[in-house]
Amino acid sequence: MVSQFLAIAEIAIRDHKTPMSAKEIYDYGRDNGLFSDSMSGRTPWQTLKSKLSVHIRTRGEDSTFVRTSPGRFFVRDLLKETSNSIYESEPWRPPPSNERVVVFHHLELQRLGRFQGIKRDADDYYSALFRGAACTELDRSFAESDDDHKQVLTYILVTRGDEVLCYQRGSYNRTEDMLRGLGCVGFGGHVNAEDRDLFADDDAGILRAAARELNEELKLPTADKLRLAANKGIRVIGLLNDDSSPVGRRHFAVLLEYKVSDDSYWDSPQRGEKSINQLRWLRRGENVDLVRFEYWSQLALRVFAPHLVAEGAAFHVVRKKPFLQPHIMCVVGPIGSGKTEAVQLLRESYGYVEINSGKVLAKLMGVAPVPETDRVTFQALAVDFIVSADGPARLAQALAKEAHDTDAGRVIVDGIRHVSTYQRLKALSDLRTNIVYVMTPVDIAYEFYRRRENPDVDFLKFASLRESEVESNVPHLLKLADAVLYNWTDKDQYLSEVRKLLEEVGISAE
Repeated sequence: MVSQFLAIAEIAIRDHKTPMSAKEIYDYGRDNGLFSDSMSGRTPWQTLKSKLSVHIRTRGEDSTFVRTSPGRFFVRDLLKETSNSIYESEPWRPPPSNERVVVFHHLELQRLGRFQGIKRDADDYYSALFRGAACTELDRSFAESDDDHKQVLTYILVTRGDEVLCYQRGSYNRTEDMLRGLGCVGFGGHVNAEDRDLFADDDAGILRAAARELNEELKLPTADKLRLAANKGIRVIGLLNDDSSPVGRRHFAVLLEYKVSDDSYWDSPQRGEKSINQLRWLRRGENVDLVRFEYWSQLALRVFAPHLVAEGAAFHVVRKKPFLQPHIMCVVGPIGSGKTEAVQLLRESYGYVEINSGKVLAKLMGVAPVPETDRVTFQALAVDFIVSADGPARLAQALAKEAHDTDAGRVIVDGIRHVSTYQRLKALSDLRTNIVYVMTPVDIAYEFYRRRENPDVDFLKFASLRESEVESNVPHLLKLADAVLYNWTDKDQYLSEVRKLLEEVGISAE
């Protein structure tokens, strides 16, 4: 999850639309009840300042923030809406890369049959993509923005018996932001031009790249260096394709397993790069919480090490006070996350009165709601409405009025998609407001969506719906969440966790 400090900083600056000091940001968060109940420390604004500075220094132009003058911070994309003269500080950026990486055209995968997630029995794919002429090389700087080609990665599970080695990613390792600061079980990286030669032509350099990456990322004992040099102990176990994001669509991973030697070194393995932190073995019986891992590691653990994981629904409460009654509960999340099931339970078993924001918005726009109006058309109209000068205020005002008119102490709003709408609702309502954010792995969300709405939709179409302009703001609501639900595969277990969450915040069934 995004750092609480950074999330509140972004909210505060977007609200003020002017550069702010760390103390001003902290005061805003404190006064608006945005910090969690567990917040502690004598000078939290100094911690906030440090986190902002590190974020800007390590991520450069990819940082959400810029430093406009000593001790004052601003949100980068707001520079487009304000005078650029407020931006005086040059951000630090990593040096340009001279790498040439191995790629193949995405139509090669289309021809074989596109898939989402992990494919285990994939000899035909492997042969077609990596043992023929499908692969070529591109400058990495070009490939990172090229939608026509898939960059080839190695993703290596390091195992010892039924244990899997895991680590925490550091703050700067030239990896995409989506992988930063999360648990990971995959070692490896890009297959480079240097990995391909006459002796590695039958696999596009994949095994050589895997050995190189393991030697770089871990301090290996001599026994393991020799084994890897001879391609011993390492094997391809599958392929991973992730079309859930633009970054994912530009990459394709070869999954490998490396079974370590019996050297006692592996009792306490050591990192070889600073970006590798908190190395440890995942062991049977500890019921690994998949929420703590990045998406590709979730996929790998679910497929290759189900004996290690506790794959089930879960929840996390950030703040309890907003759940004091009477209140408006906003259940939010991306398409397919399972909001509908939670709302139904709240309505039928806990006496909540439901207000569907989509229906309220449809009325304001003068059209029928989804599915009477198809989702794509409705999304386009919704974007035009919500980006208009008074759009968020009009929608929030309509929602607040409907909530007030119910004269109920438990109101649920389903389907808010923009931070600005929620903030206006919170300001206008005479009831407390809270957000329950529902998170679901995208491949599971896809299956939920197919079962509920459209069994014929392909994954790319589903991904485009989630990435549409009207949906793109939904993940930002996670920064405001008072509680988070993690939805996996079992509906009954998920609803059981919803009940436990409600009990935790003091809401009983009626």
